[in-house]
Amino acid sequence: MLDRIEVKNFKSGPFHSFTAVIGPNGAGKSNLMDAISFVLGVRSASLRSTALKDLIYRSGRKASRDKKGKGKAVEGTEDQDEDEHDDSEAGDDDAHDGVEDQGDDDGIDGERTAWVMAIYVDQEEQKEWRFQRSISVSGTSEYRINGKAVSYKRYNEQLEAFNILVKAKNFLVFQGDVEAVASQSPKDLSRLVDQISGSLDLKEEYDRCATALAKATEQSVAQHARRKGVNSEVKQYQLMKTEAERWQSLQTQRADAVVHHVVWKLLHIHEGIQQNEEAIEKTNEQLVELREENEQVEETMRKARKEVNKAMKEVKQQDKLVKEKEKQLENARPELDGIDTKRQHALTQVEKAETNSKSQEVDLAKEQKKLDGLHKDLERAQHEVEQHRAEQKKAAQEKGISLSSEDLAEYNKLKTQASTKAVSDREALSRLVNDEKTKSDTQASVQDQLESTQRKIDTLEAEEATLIRRRDSAEGKEKEVLANLQENKAKLDELRKRKAQIAQTEEEYNEKLARTLQDLQQAGAEKQEKESEIRFRETLQSLKRTFPGVRGRIIDLCKPTHQKYGVAVTTVLGRNIDSVVVDTEKTAISCIEYMRQQRLGQATFVPIETVQVKPINDKYRTFAKGARLAIDVITFDPAVEKAMEFACGNALVCETMQIAKHVCYDRGQEVKAVTLDGTVIHRSGTITGGTTHQGGRHFEAQEVEALRRRESELRGKLAEVFKSRPRANAEEQLLAEETQIKTELQIVKDDLSSTNSRLKGNQDELAALRKRAAGFEKTISALETELSKLRKQASVHREVIEREEDAIFADFCERIGVNDIREYEQKQLRSAQADNAQLLKLDTHVARLNNQIRFQTEQVDAIKDRLQRLGAVADKHRKALEQCDLDQDAKQKEIAALEQEIKDLRLVLEQLETTHREKVDALETIRKDGSKASKQLDKALKEIAACNDEIERLSSERFTLYRRCKLEEIELPLTKGRLEDIPMEEAAAPVAPMDVDGPESGTQTVFQANDYGVEVDFDELDEDEQEDGSEAMEERLLDSVNRLQGEIDKMSVNLKAIERLGDSEARFKEIDEEFDQAREETRKAKDAFNAVKKKRCDLFNKAFKHIEDRIDEVYKDLTKGTASPQGGVAYLSLEEPEEPYLHGIKYHAMPPLKRFRDMDQLSGGEKTMAALALLFAIHSFQPSPFFVLDEVDGALDNTNVGRVARYVNKRTEQGDFQCIVITHKQLMFESSSALVGIYREAGSKTLTLDLTKYAENGV
Repeated sequence: MLDRIEVKNFKSGPFHSFTAVIGPNGAGKSNLMDAISFVLGVRSASLRSTALKDLIYRSGRKASRDKKGKGKAVEGTEDQDEDEHDDSEAGDDDAHDGVEDQGDDDGIDGERTAWVMAIYVDQEEQKEWRFQRSISVSGTSEYRINGKAVSYKRYNEQLEAFNILVKAKNFLVFQGDVEAVASQSPKDLSRLVDQISGSLDLKEEYDRCATALAKATEQSVAQHARRKGVNSEVKQYQLMKTEAERWQSLQTQRADAVVHHVVWKLLHIHEGIQQNEEAIEKTNEQLVELREENEQVEETMRKARKEVNKAMKEVKQQDKLVKEKEKQLENARPELDGIDTKRQHALTQVEKAETNSKSQEVDLAKEQKKLDGLHKDLERAQHEVEQHRAEQKKAAQEKGISLSSEDLAEYNKLKTQASTKAVSDREALSRLVNDEKTKSDTQASVQDQLESTQRKIDTLEAEEATLIRRRDSAEGKEKEVLANLQENKAKLDELRKRKAQIAQTEEEYNEKLARTLQDLQQAGAEKQEKESEIRFRETLQSLKRTFPGVRGRIIDLCKPTHQKYGVAVTTVLGRNIDSVVVDTEKTAISCIEYMRQQRLGQATFVPIETVQVKPINDKYRTFAKGARLAIDVITFDPAVEKAMEFACGNALVCETMQIAKHVCYDRGQEVKAVTLDGTVIHRSGTITGGTTHQGGRHFEAQEVEALRRRESELRGKLAEVFKSRPRANAEEQLLAEETQIKTELQIVKDDLSSTNSRLKGNQDELAALRKRAAGFEKTISALETELSKLRKQASVHREVIEREEDAIFADFCERIGVNDIREYEQKQLRSAQADNAQLLKLDTHVARLNNQIRFQTEQVDAIKDRLQRLGAVADKHRKALEQCDLDQDAKQKEIAALEQEIKDLRLVLEQLETTHREKVDALETIRKDGSKASKQLDKALKEIAACNDEIERLSSERFTLYRRCKLEEIELPLTKGRLEDIPMEEAAAPVAPMDVDGPESGTQTVFQANDYGVEVDFDELDEDEQEDGSEAMEERLLDSVNRLQGEIDKMSVNLKAIERLGDSEARFKEIDEEFDQAREETRKAKDAFNAVKKKRCDLFNKAFKHIEDRIDEVYKDLTKGTASPQGGVAYLSLEEPEEPYLHGIKYHAMPPLKRFRDMDQLSGGEKTMAALALLFAIHSFQPSPFFVLDEVDGALDNTNVGRVARYVNKRTEQGDFQCIVITHKQLMFESSSALVGIYREAGSKTLTLDLTKYAENGV
């Protein structure tokens, strides 16, 4: 155990098993902690200083010589009881043995050096060890063991041999460390255990092994990757060798298959051209007669159509007049409803004002009655004041006793003499009189408070009655408004239901009408096609025949991937739908020149070679679900891809309008979005409506007539539905009324809520005042009882005093003619005081009544003012009600006149519609007559155009095959001509007119196909291939070519593979050896790391297991008491048990009779107790022989201080534990074995006291 501390220029004292260091603040108690820490090797930074010189005691040089040994501890305390001062001033010879050479320097070194010696007694060997640390003149440390200078390492090793761990500081707790322990993080607690266990000493080796393992693993992985790469390279070169041999064989087979397919294709192209030429010659024979018949029908139809348009114009003008009048009627009806609403509002306000006026009149009568009663009370009070003044005046006249100066002198002398008699009774009477006056004053004050409280109760009771009436009125009004709201909701529901039914009916009729009109439009589509459109198609066919680079219209070159995208794609293409796609700008210019010379109209051309196309933004491909790029929903030849990108751009096709709006509005994208029905959201954000496109269908004449009758019938039904629709703003009016009613309801509810709140507050205040009044009455009664007792006690003492006074004043009273001296004193002295007190009480009562009257008058005036305002409001709304009645009559007459005018206009409209239908029927009859001839002519022209198109297509396809064979050097079997004669550009065919209108001709010309003088030998084809020109046959032939080409494309031939194969195999062998070496190094590094890891884990877990087992026991000992004999609960838990020193330790403490809470939510005292339990548990692992605690009980109350003291005593009694506590707590230091007192007197001085002697003597 630590026996004592000896110091030079330091402060400290001797120690027992449980030593308490006490003293006032600033006396130097913590210097003891510094001395122990210093001598045991703790760094100066932990000792409240930045340098060792700061630890030297700074006294004057002379004082140091005169009082040598000041502030030093003595070895023993045997004579402490006899001369404590002598002990504290003991010299150096008494303070330390074997260090005289250090003490002799005191007078020389002065304040420049210091040293501390700890005398430690080994209990097992009963050997004394002297550990000394000095501060030299230069400010450095010197270490000695038993007087022999040693190194710090040797010094520290010897301390560790006694389990005194300087780094872990397991032998002391500095001031403030308890709070730090209680609030430290799990990681900090883990580091503390890591340090205590010795695991932290292995950290450097652990980090070194971990780094070595990571480096070795990285090298091993790199070598493995190199080995794998070279191995793959060897296998690859082996495969390349085999692939090169197979590649040549496949090339030969593919060339033969390509020639066979081309010959088959050319045969069937030749046959197709011959068949189409024969069909054109046959159709031309019927064409002239059909043209003449069709022209006659067109002229008659133009005249009939003109009559129909004229009749339709008259119908529209009349319909416009009807709609204008109906709009005026719709505008007038809301005005009438608005007038009615104003009238109802005015009527409601009048009724409300009248109801409130009645309520105020009742309140006025009640308040006026109360005011009259106060006036009467005031008259009575004023009368009592006058009466009292008269009685006072009369009593003053009756007083007739007067004394001479000699009598007064004698009175005063006798009075002084009497005051020396019955002194104890006089003092008791004086106290009783004072008590009686105090109680009387208190009683009067309480009585005033009782009266004031009663007046407040009367006022609140009157207000309560008013609030109850107001509440009842508001509840009635609320029921009325709720009924009006329900009625309005019923009307609104009925209106909406009716509108929904009408809207549904109208929608059904509109859908049927739309389908009918679509059918009519489809039925007349072939007839209504303009001549210019037919001419454009024929011009396009001519351009294709003349210029091989003409591909066709954009709409003809693409096709939607699904039928549902048809309308959207047509809308996206827009104005580019009829644009003609050509190969080059030169071809486009040639086409334009040709059309100008032939006077064939205008067209837009898109040259693929030079057209400027903005790149497609790929983000739109996955931008939103249900939205796709238009370019992605069409199929087309890759050769025209640029033209399609030009036409489509970044336009999106969206499944629904909601998706389109989400893209353009919610996501803020400036892109053209088109829905499946054709609705467009432009880049500017504007929306244009969609259209519906249906596939073609042919109608018979009877069906067309039925469709027209159905159209007329549906239009009539729609007109009837329109008439039955409620006025446009009827719903808005009802909604406005509903809003107004809800507002009124809210006002009523707010008023009711406010009234109920005020009523509740009033009732609560009444209850409180009544309770208070009852308390006042009880207090007055109690005071009255106490006053009665006081008066009885006073009367006893007063009788004794009066007897003494009567004996002294007997002669004097007889001479002046009074029965006793008190009669004189009461008349002359006390009568005036009583009269004044009564008069003051009456005046106070009068003033109180005047204040009440003034307040009540203000209340009456306020009610009268409210009545006047309510009357003004009622008059104002009555006038408004009269004006609403006048406006309502005028508006009703205006509406009736409009309804009659609309009826007359509708009769005229029906007559005009009948005339229009008759002219439409006449036009339809003409259409029927010319329909057959027109259909036959169109059919013939289409057949000829289709045949010419097919001839041109087949001719162009044949040229393409010839050119391909020439370019790719495909050897065709020829019977005539050479492939070298085939030009690189297709020669233009002879230009022929599209049709001849002269009487001698009127036929269509056959397209002349160019064969370039080449004839192919088809004999190599078998009979089935010559007869079968189907797509299935072509697919079979192409499959053979594609299969061979696919196999060739999959092959990757490298002729140098064999040469490189040997180099790769040699490099693989070298890398394989390096990989084995790296793997072995990794294994060794892993074994070394696992060894140090296991050692560190074992050390840490050993310490943690010990502390974990002890913490709950220690905490229970520290917190158990009479209320909780079992004490609290404390436990530790690891955040990560695998390598706990890398993670945290969680500490939880649950004080007795408390629920579980986190540590930071405990009180200061609870945290301190938890921290002490942890410190004691940690100290129990490899415990140091002593434990120094610096003011650890600062945040504890007396109960917890006593518990800590008992625990320390219990531990020290076991004999293996020494504790030194610096404390201010009496319960702590009175429980110790010895005291070290530190005080200031020109420096820090110490006193010691062995308390065990007093315990033995029973003190």
